[in-house]
Amino acid sequence: MNIVFLTRFYPTDMSSWSGTPYYICQKLKEKHTVEIIGPEILNQLASFRRMNFPVNTFSPDDRYVKKLGRLLSERINALGYDLIFMGDLVFIPSGANIPLVYLSDMTYEQVKTHYVTPDERNIEPCIILEKLALNNAFRIIYSSEWVKQKTIDFYHTNPDKMDVVEFGANIPTPQDYSIEINMDVCRLIFIGMNWERKRGDMVLQIYQLLKAEGFPCSLTIIGSAPKDEPEEDENLIIIPRLVKSKKKDLEKLCKILSESHFLVLPTRFDAFGIVFCEASAYALPSIAADVGGVSQAVREGKNGFLLPPDATAADYAEKIKTVFSDKENYIKLRQTSRQEFETRLNWDVWGEKVNKILEEAVREWKELGIRN
Repeated sequence: MNIVFLTRFYPTDMSSWSGTPYYICQKLKEKHTVEIIGPEILNQLASFRRMNFPVNTFSPDDRYVKKLGRLLSERINALGYDLIFMGDLVFIPSGANIPLVYLSDMTYEQVKTHYVTPDERNIEPCIILEKLALNNAFRIIYSSEWVKQKTIDFYHTNPDKMDVVEFGANIPTPQDYSIEINMDVCRLIFIGMNWERKRGDMVLQIYQLLKAEGFPCSLTIIGSAPKDEPEEDENLIIIPRLVKSKKKDLEKLCKILSESHFLVLPTRFDAFGIVFCEASAYALPSIAADVGGVSQAVREGKNGFLLPPDATAADYAEKIKTVFSDKENYIKLRQTSRQEFETRLNWDVWGEKVNKILEEAVREWKELGIRN
């Protein structure tokens, strides 16, 4: 199958969206011919927007997004592709004569609520843009049941054209993981670039509470750092930045995952959480907040535990102590955590499910004889 992949991200760049476009593209390329369109026209798009729409720079009604969509459709129609794969609201082909499959992990409603503070003038145009993309999509793939339901509730999108397929771990599949692990000290790990949203401050509180109670533990923080430097502590390791595309950094991350006992993430919001897949790959259970799409990645009692959004540091500390102190059941939890990775939280499973959806989309499109 010949697929055109519309994206602003460079799928060769492991730093883009935590490496997700890279793994998606690699998986699609295993069975299909894939052409990436998008990154090379970003500079042209900026110039086009300035020249044609200098006043309102972000309105989807009759301005640059729809015009760009028509231009993209003309280009796509002329080149004989079988399917459009996209997940970017800048590129919305309108008038393509092949099916469009849209992929995302959240709606704009969640983006503006949890990630950015938008200009009020742009909220409605962005919602219109997303509705346009959803309406144009022949099939929609989301990473969680949570965002699927949010889309149905907000946009009244037909659920029959929506599928849920979990993302995978954005690290190589580990072959050297171990279910058995030393239980002398409970090694906690926190991974997150956004210290405030991921609630790194609470993780520090959890660690300090456990220490104060005499519970043997350590904490490794990866991806960010506290605003105020904590007191010197040999059991507290802070690694503000690790780059997965760098071999030594990736090896370091994987070594820490393999030696840890819990990924602790009391996040304020996550649309899914690739990091939970990566933890499960190393048989590492997660203890996280039950917010957004986290419950899609973390299954209660299978590869971790979910606490209410208003759970306190004391609640997390108590959960960690209770689970860790029962060695037999903790080891079983490690076994099921790895099983969750093997059965659903890896890119091979994602590829099998998505390939089936893409093939069905092309077949159904032809059977319906659809032409825009």
